[in-house]
Amino acid sequence: MKFIVKTVLVMVFAVAGVMMDGAIKKDGHIVIAHDGQVHAQVVQVQGQSSNNQAVVYTYTAQPGDTYSYIARKAVQTYGKKATVKLSQAQIVYAETNLTLQAGLPMLVADQKVEINESTVKQWVDKARTLSADEQAAWQYYVQFVDFNTDHVGTAH
Repeated sequence: MKFIVKTVLVMVFAVAGVMMDGAIKKDGHIVIAHDGQVHAQVVQVQGQSSNNQAVVYTYTAQPGDTYSYIARKAVQTYGKKATVKLSQAQIVYAETNLTLQAGLPMLVADQKVEINESTVKQWVDKARTLSADEQAAWQYYVQFVDFNTDHVGTAH
């Protein structure tokens, strides 16, 4: 039952993201490129000791940005920084769970959004353990996603 509820939430979230995203191009192609650069402003937040520092990705929401877009960019930023390779289905899984964990927040232009790198790592690690069947299920949503996050969370 818990799996069904989670699946329904994910489907609702994915459909809402598509309606807001407009990522499907007229020719049926979807942009799935990352420019290879890390665009997050990485902020070191002092922990309890000098050896215990938390890394926080800080973005500034632009008009039209959603938390899901910011989460996608955080996953890509982490992947680039940690040289972790994820399939598109795994990226969708990680960003969706980051967004759900954050409570599906609505964003306004110029809103500062901070995401702890440790939280991103947690979902990336879980995404890397998805079974082939689970990845196939998440693969359905890939067609609705624009993976180009060049202008997400940064001034255009």
